[in-house]
Amino acid sequence: MADALAQIPHLEKAWRALTAAEQPRAEYYLGFASRLIRRRWKDVDERISAGTLDAEDVQDVVVHMVLGIIDGAPVRRAKSWSETRGPLSQSVTLESGKTDLITIEDWMIEVFLTAQTGGPAGSFPPSGRYENIFHWPEGRY
Repeated sequence: MADALAQIPHLEKAWRALTAAEQPRAEYYLGFASRLIRRRWKDVDERISAGTLDAEDVQDVVVHMVLGIIDGAPVRRAKSWSETRGPLSQSVTLESGKTDLITIEDWMIEVFLTAQTGGPAGSFPPSGRYENIFHWPEGRY
């Protein structure tokens, strides 16, 4: 099993120190976000090792994917949450259309795309060696 692309200290630097009860949940979601990234970009570990993708950029992506869950409302898919203690009141507004717990946003995709080198992938024959293949019986190319 591969390590998570970000660890608890990275999450704590972005937010606050986690309680003992929050740490196992945060570890799970850091691993979940890392697995999601590795499924989408299978070469992420090799690119980090090769230096073509910055490890800190990947940590930022993972931390922000997890912050939405750890720092979010206690109700899944909640857009807003309010709670009053005396004489008890609770209110939840659910976000419509969002079904994924963790999502990859556009700026996160750009982190992985800008680090890739562009160009076609494939092998092409050198020019000048295959002209005779393309002669039609009429003598035209």
